[in-house]
Amino acid sequence: MKMVRFLTRTMKTLMTTSTLVVVVFEVLKVAVASVPPPLPHPTQHSDLLALTQDYWEWKIQNYPQFATEVGINDNTAGRLDSYSMEHFGKCKVKCEEFLQRAEEIDATSLSWDDLINLKIFKQEMTTFIDNFHYMKYFAPVTFLTGFENDFQKMVKTMVFASYSDYQKLLLRYGEFPRQAQEIIELLKGNIRSGLMPSNWSMVGVVDQLDSLGGPVEDSVFYKPFLHTPLTITREQRTTLRHQAQERIQQDLFPSFNKIQDFIQTEYIPATRPEIAASSLEGGDDYYQALLRFHTSVNLTPKEIHNLGVTEVARIEEEVQKTAAEIGMEGKTFSEISQALNKDSTQFYSSKDEMLSTFRNTVYNIIFPLMQQLFSTVPSDNVTIEGDDDPNSIFARYRAASMDGTRLATFILNSYIYDKQKKYEVIALSSHETIPGHHLQKYYLRLNPSTPSFRKFVDFTRLTDPPSKFPTYNVFTEGWGLYSEFLGEELGLYEDSYQRIGRYSYELLRASRLVVDTGMHALGWSRERAVAFLLDHTGLSKETIQIEINRYITMPGQACSYKIGEIKIKELRQKAQNALGGLFRLPDYHDVVLSCTGPLNILEECVTHYIESKKLENLEEKEKKDVSESKNDEEDGSTNESSEERENKNEISGKE
Repeated sequence: MKMVRFLTRTMKTLMTTSTLVVVVFEVLKVAVASVPPPLPHPTQHSDLLALTQDYWEWKIQNYPQFATEVGINDNTAGRLDSYSMEHFGKCKVKCEEFLQRAEEIDATSLSWDDLINLKIFKQEMTTFIDNFHYMKYFAPVTFLTGFENDFQKMVKTMVFASYSDYQKLLLRYGEFPRQAQEIIELLKGNIRSGLMPSNWSMVGVVDQLDSLGGPVEDSVFYKPFLHTPLTITREQRTTLRHQAQERIQQDLFPSFNKIQDFIQTEYIPATRPEIAASSLEGGDDYYQALLRFHTSVNLTPKEIHNLGVTEVARIEEEVQKTAAEIGMEGKTFSEISQALNKDSTQFYSSKDEMLSTFRNTVYNIIFPLMQQLFSTVPSDNVTIEGDDDPNSIFARYRAASMDGTRLATFILNSYIYDKQKKYEVIALSSHETIPGHHLQKYYLRLNPSTPSFRKFVDFTRLTDPPSKFPTYNVFTEGWGLYSEFLGEELGLYEDSYQRIGRYSYELLRASRLVVDTGMHALGWSRERAVAFLLDHTGLSKETIQIEINRYITMPGQACSYKIGEIKIKELRQKAQNALGGLFRLPDYHDVVLSCTGPLNILEECVTHYIESKKLENLEEKEKKDVSESKNDEEDGSTNESSEERENKNEISGKE
């Protein structure tokens, strides 16, 4: 009887335990498995692969200057972009064809990586198609960006390794009169429609164009022919220089002069005095479309404005805590900055000192800490160089070329080395290099299933938006600003001055939310916007004037930085709350960096990560519980045999 009772009790226990484990697991499994776990697919689905490859080939053929920007040196290097409305219309038709092909792909047959690629591809097509009617607002020439900037950048970016490479540049010079005429037709269209840029957007344009003239030998367009590689013979060099002089004198200079004359005599007089995008016919919708393009969210101008006001107030509270540490308690950030600007020890005494400081910061201070935050760090680091051109921008990151022959570079304006602030070195380096832009670009190239259209984004013709393929600036610049925040978690801002440098950048990005929406949607004057930046940032009045003109010229673009950073932080908190002890920051960063694109897709990626992690944890628990159950069974069997033997012995003894 003892043996029977023991067996009955043991079987009930085992059945109850096993059933409970299975039932609980299955219930939870259903709850978290709405998104399937990622499947390892080293290559893309065949239909999707064909589609993305066809799109990429079409894109580089139709936008040859973009092809040069990413380092492609083929037949496209001998052609220029088209600015004709007929060309733009054909692009729209082609994108509609691409979108139709995308809609025909069975999304349920795709791996997770492919599904994300498909969704981003569709969004790229719909962004261009749905916004095409805003092409009427496109102004191809502004003080900030335009054909003249893109043309010079193209010349500087081209590869010159052979005689044929130089011939490609000469072909482009010869094609410029056609492009120039197309640009003039667009300018005339602006005048006819009345959809003109603000006169503030044209400040200095005539001088910019005028500076492209002068003696041919001093021209930026002749520079590539001054220093040729050893592959070029003496005879070839003589021929190339003669041909270059002809093309510059006969094609480039007359075309630039023609555009300059038209802008000076007809275009600028027709520009509007108003600064707001909303002052244009249909301007409210146009500005909302620009905000969607640059931020990939559907926030209204007022919502973005209020978010900016809140962020500025929050950051200024942090500033006050740090101000007390440097004996400036109660002073505004503007007053703190003015005091620091008078401190010569906060500036560099030479170009070499500036470059060596930035190199030491990136290579020896920031880089060694990256494994705390990321599972993978770049094997090829970023180079840091100076640009002695006085007109070059303050600081910029240039990604490596597609073939890797051109290294990724962090470029600083070394002409104004004495204006670069030492206390901003950590924030600026973190944003532009690692863990900022350089690391983000590196991650994009890690996954072999990531198509080229996602790896290489077109940053030419920056006044096209919203009738342009997405640049996902909200992610790129949002990640850059988030990288500055990561510097805090790594303890990089070791002293109060470095923290002031961090707040300097963050306050500017938060203030942009306020002034951009204020000017373009809420009736702010230019003077009010200038006053706001004077009160809440550390910028000089001269720099603020340029900044404000930038916001007038590219409505909505300046809002992308803060919107992106806030979303990345928000999703991180969401993942931490959902996963608790399962959350690992390097895992989260892997997910984010593998999902460069619009913020709605990024949120899907993070949600998938959360649910996959939960499911993975439950599966591990199930295996463990089943294993423990088997061990209990084995232990039970051993116990039963012992008791059985005892009972037998007891009966045998009685007999």
